Amino acid sequence: MNLPKVVAELVLAQNNFDSVAYATCFFETAVVFDEGKTHHGRKEIGSRSKVVE
Repeated sequence: MNLPKVVAELVLAQNNFDSVAYATCFFETAVVFDEGKTHHGRKEIGSRSKVVE
């Protein structure tokens, strides 16, 4: 499958449990709604991805 670069990087970061790399896939002002919670900005998005480990 030929994914856009940012999507491939996001999947790789998530599979490697790399919260820093995961968060850099989003704009600083991004808002993510996931599992009933809203996360604002890279800092919160990166913190959220640590829970996935």
